Amino acid sequence: MIQLERVKKVFPNTAVPAVDELSFTVEQGNVCVFVGPSGCGKTTIIRMINRLVEPTSGSIFIDGENILQVDSDRLRRRIGYVIQQVGLLPHRTIEQNVGLVPRLLNWPEDRIARRVAELLEMVGLDPAEAAQKYPYQLSGGQMQRAGVARALAADPPIMLMDEPFGAVDPILRGRLQDEFLRLQREVQKTICFVTHDINEALKMGDYIVVLNAGKLVQKGTPMELLSSPANDFVKALIGDDRGVKLLDLTRAESLVADGSIKSPAVKDCSCFIDALQPVKMALEQMMKHDTDSVGIRRGDEVIGALTWAEIKKHIHRISGDEG
Repeated sequence: MIQLERVKKVFPNTAVPAVDELSFTVEQGNVCVFVGPSGCGKTTIIRMINRLVEPTSGSIFIDGENILQVDSDRLRRRIGYVIQQVGLLPHRTIEQNVGLVPRLLNWPEDRIARRVAELLEMVGLDPAEAAQKYPYQLSGGQMQRAGVARALAADPPIMLMDEPFGAVDPILRGRLQDEFLRLQREVQKTICFVTHDINEALKMGDYIVVLNAGKLVQKGTPMELLSSPANDFVKALIGDDRGVKLLDLTRAESLVADGSIKSPAVKDCSCFIDALQPVKMALEQMMKHDTDSVGIRRGDEVIGALTWAEIKKHIHRISGDEG
């Protein structure tokens, strides 16, 4: 768990804080996405969490421990860091890049080799083909995958991701997002994810922190932001098509009410979709199977159901807010 308490950052020779009295918590195992316009403090926040930037005031805690009282090198070895520019060392092979932190931690070479192969497979790279290549020999998408593998190498409990998919084309970006969500289901890291793209934030986040001029404007689930934007700034950030975003970007699991697994609708379901798939997929399955309910699975577990009436209710509420 990551906690920020009244964190402030004022850079030298500037009067306006880059981050201004910010307080929030990132729960263990969740993806918390920071979104907002350029210069709102998103990157500064995650750079303070791994102490590449020191806060001017306030406190940051990881699992109850004040990070300012932890050796910075030891702290960073517990945190995976992925940036838009990937950050792979160009003069080292992919195997050497991915195994960098384990070697700093003095892992045995056979353990490093197993870990590298495991991670490359996990992110969709063939170890036999990719391990001995240099970064320039990979495509942009492959380098992004290798960057994620390197961040996961020492199995850190926390990952910081700064615009990790921003440098690739939209189609590949969507695929990388999908792969990352599936990977997160397996590894269950606590993740701080920076983006300027509200669509990416709605898709990737368990929770979203909306920032403007270094201040927290709203924190909530994608559903909470779509249905109850805090003010005109958040409404403008989301856009006029909130109902469409609900269908296309919100994960099905976000609309499954607590306890819905006990609902008779689950027993009546003739079709199912994965919890990470968008609500739009639930509607497509309803039309395809001529039914008004779709079961929601997380792996092999049925976690609930979505009905046409529930989806319509959410769309109507959002449209009503817009009206």
